Amino acid sequence: MHATGLKCVFCQATYSLEPLYECAACTGLLEVVYDRTQADDPRALLPISKQDRIHLGEGETSLLSAPRLAKRLGIKELLLKCEFMNPTGSFKDRPVAIGISKAVEFGFQKVIAASSGNGAASVSAYAARAGLEAIILVPESTPIEKVRQTLAYGAKVIRVKGPYSNCFSLAKQLGESQNIFNLTTTLLNPYTVEGNKAVAHELYEQMKGFVPDVIYVPIGAGPLLIGIYRGYEEARHFHEGTKLPRMAGIQATGNNPIATAFTLGESVVRSEPNPQTIAGGIADGLVGYEKDGTYTLQIVNQSNGFVLDVSDARILEAQILLAEEEGVFVEPSAAAGIAGLMKSLEEHRISENDSVVVVLTGHGLKDMGNVRVASEVPTIENGMEQLLGVVGK
Repeated sequence: MHATGLKCVFCQATYSLEPLYECAACTGLLEVVYDRTQADDPRALLPISKQDRIHLGEGETSLLSAPRLAKRLGIKELLLKCEFMNPTGSFKDRPVAIGISKAVEFGFQKVIAASSGNGAASVSAYAARAGLEAIILVPESTPIEKVRQTLAYGAKVIRVKGPYSNCFSLAKQLGESQNIFNLTTTLLNPYTVEGNKAVAHELYEQMKGFVPDVIYVPIGAGPLLIGIYRGYEEARHFHEGTKLPRMAGIQATGNNPIATAFTLGESVVRSEPNPQTIAGGIADGLVGYEKDGTYTLQIVNQSNGFVLDVSDARILEAQILLAEEEGVFVEPSAAAGIAGLMKSLEEHRISENDSVVVVLTGHGLKDMGNVRVASEVPTIENGMEQLLGVVGK
């Protein structure tokens, strides 16, 4: 392990490797610092040792070419990073695996997390794997598929009325008052964010050192986007001449605080108290932790990227298009990345010759609320004539 401490991303104050969630000097976000001179590969830059890692086989997800969809959208190349192939069906397994490992290292017996669903299932699964107790707070509107999956692993699940930010606040209060390790996968826990870097490390290897021009990431608070960009920064340290990708953060129109700040040219993100979108995984209004959005915006600007929002109608269109054109079924939050690509092409934010990667964050089976209903499926009598009447001769 090459981690040497924690550092505030805003005021640069430093701390030892301990269970901290914010800077004592300015309440800013913390990140892990490494001694890169002692490592020979970016994959070694994690805050845990390999032998101490709690894992369920997360990572090494497929990178699929999407030629039919690329042709339909009018771009040269489109690649899909299939994060829904992780053990619990979403990218959250990467940060949670690191976070759970740190919980065990620090001696915690209990963990807590606020989640819109994917993080809930992941924390519950990895806590079970590690033999820890898990308390999970989810919004009342969380898809039942995600609630049932979380319950299956044995966690104590509590639904909280109102938006996700209510869950975040309560989990933070309970964690602090009862000394429970907080695995909420925003930017609160500096260790979990480090797990997201592996997406970049894998992309670098899968693309044989070629770096895409633009990477599209659906974002709520933005830890995945930050982790990917940080991973490429590490790759550049070890591989001289490596360029950095432009990062495209995609939000839903009904919850777009970071996109709004980007559009207005502002440097500080304001929260959205009442998110309204079918994309529950990115319905994070940032109430009480607006600094997460501000830092994400800072990273996007640093990459010369952009943040935009897409309507629920466009998200559903993208979900269907991806499934029918490429055979890839993702939840609405993940489809937002494809919807964002479509919109950015219309707005000429990228060119048709740019190489593009879209990170598909969660499996379609995790949120079935807006999938075509069963009543649209015809029922016939057992006979060839009836069958031909439906499919045609």
